Amino acid sequence: MLSLILSAELNGVNELRPKDTEEEPYYYTFKVQCTGCREVHPNPVSFTRFEQHEIPGSRGEANFVWKCKLCQKTHSASIIAGPKAYEANDKRTGQKVIDIDCRGLEFTEFKADGEWLAKGVESNTPFTDIDLSEEWYDYDEKAGDEVSIKEISWTFNPVNPRPFLQARVGEEVVIRLKWGQTEYKGKLESIDSYMNVLLRDTEEFIDGKNTGTLGLVLIRCNNILWMGSADNVEMTDLGLR
Repeated sequence: MLSLILSAELNGVNELRPKDTEEEPYYYTFKVQCTGCREVHPNPVSFTRFEQHEIPGSRGEANFVWKCKLCQKTHSASIIAGPKAYEANDKRTGQKVIDIDCRGLEFTEFKADGEWLAKGVESNTPFTDIDLSEEWYDYDEKAGDEVSIKEISWTFNPVNPRPFLQARVGEEVVIRLKWGQTEYKGKLESIDSYMNVLLRDTEEFIDGKNTGTLGLVLIRCNNILWMGSADNVEMTDLGLR
């Protein structure tokens, strides 16, 4: 998982965030790289946190599904948290905007295309149509002063998925292995410091077909392609829905 980190100098404004609603979704734009062959897609890609696409040959959906032209492998990514408003601070420290669950790919660059919003610190004046592709300046009539957003930079920080998974102990999950079109569905019993997973009441599925109940199963982390909540998938003989 990756976190998109924003760092900026906010003067006179606060609560900087993308305009991102289901009615008017924000299109997050990135440069994408395959983590297998390290191929970088030449053109930026865009997607919203509200769209869902089926992952071919898999049992899930994602906000973004991409097939690498070099190695021909299909990868995916989904925004799982955010967007979070950027708060003004004296030290200009980086703050997380969104968390992205990346499977087989990573993002190397973010382009702040689209509309951003902010509020006046003292006046609460709403500012819309903010363009963060360059430094932004405006005037707050209520406060009688100039406002600005400067020294804008974007970085990606890896996120430790263990706390995310620990919070789901006791819930039903689906795990797909890296080979054999094999999935396991069961209750997450525990996860250790090496990210090895223990499932209870486990069912095995191969090519979408239930092959039986295995009970208690330990799955090593290096065998796992992806893992998600069972609430998000439907196990059928026809594959993932």
